[in-house]
Amino acid sequence: MPTRGEDVSVESVVELLVLALAMAATWLSVRSSPELDWERLWKTALATCIRGQVEQAGGNQEAWWTRLAVVPFHPAGRAAYDKIHRPSLSTIPVPALPGEQALVESLCGIDQPQARAEFMFRQSEAAQDALMSDPELLGPAYAPARAMPPRVTWTDIANWDAEVQRAIARRMHDVVVAVIGMETQALTEAVPHGAIIAVEEVSADGLRAPLEHDHQRLVILTHGDVVNEVTRVLHGEPLIRDRVLAVVSLGGEIQGPDNKTWMDENFQHPAFDTELNRRTLYMAVSDSGPSFVDASTQCFPDPPVPPSGWAPIESVDLGPLPLDDQNPEVMARALWVLLCFCVSTR
Repeated sequence: MPTRGEDVSVESVVELLVLALAMAATWLSVRSSPELDWERLWKTALATCIRGQVEQAGGNQEAWWTRLAVVPFHPAGRAAYDKIHRPSLSTIPVPALPGEQALVESLCGIDQPQARAEFMFRQSEAAQDALMSDPELLGPAYAPARAMPPRVTWTDIANWDAEVQRAIARRMHDVVVAVIGMETQALTEAVPHGAIIAVEEVSADGLRAPLEHDHQRLVILTHGDVVNEVTRVLHGEPLIRDRVLAVVSLGGEIQGPDNKTWMDENFQHPAFDTELNRRTLYMAVSDSGPSFVDASTQCFPDPPVPPSGWAPIESVDLGPLPLDDQNPEVMARALWVLLCFCVSTR
């Protein structure tokens, strides 16, 4: 007959087993994000859509590279404004990216920010290779079929045929794209059967209105400083927040002098929690303009992780982009690709 000590031991084992099963269930309920660089994905989508236009017009590689002047990207160019305006070897995050130290060393030897940007994005062989190499070589995390099944390829995205448009519409069938502060025409023309809603009133009712059915989820696409009104609404409306998969800001002054204090105090993980164990994407494209002014305040901050370890905010810097120089058709197509990846990883 087991002793009382043995009974306690068995009970402890059972309790630990139940706890382990509960933790495993929680872990499995959280969909992991693919191992991809979101800025690289975004700039690859832009480059590929530009390639499609160049090929359709009978252009060559040189014509494509000329068009890519409006798509600044370097594979080691994270925190681009720091590298352009404040290059320093001591501020490189650990671990450094491949080639990042060499890039910063070169930038430190260049006097003017404009010249640093020109070197990083136009004179660097790594930048050209990153934008013009076959994107299929990036691996399965970047495969369009992962986000737009079943067989969409980067070549299909360049061609942007009817099958690609149908694949996007299928992927986004239960997602409404709420557009605020910008025209919807280019997005609608890119994917005629996509659910695009122009939101005129940034309020709880205005963001709730596009969600006509319980199964629908929301992606919010904003242009300019209206993103700050959206963030405030989401802060105070947990039921809406639960249904938002991503917020994408194009050129909004998110951490400017009029908004930084509020963001520091309120844009925190506990205040932006969601009912489900799902991280919400807060993505920002910063408007660098043609002269690459310091637009680092246009990015979402990355708040500290609380003691609980749960971080529902996923802040993503999509890097600089001269927004006024973008072709609307290219921009719309690339945004659809980005949004499909956003939805597929939530």
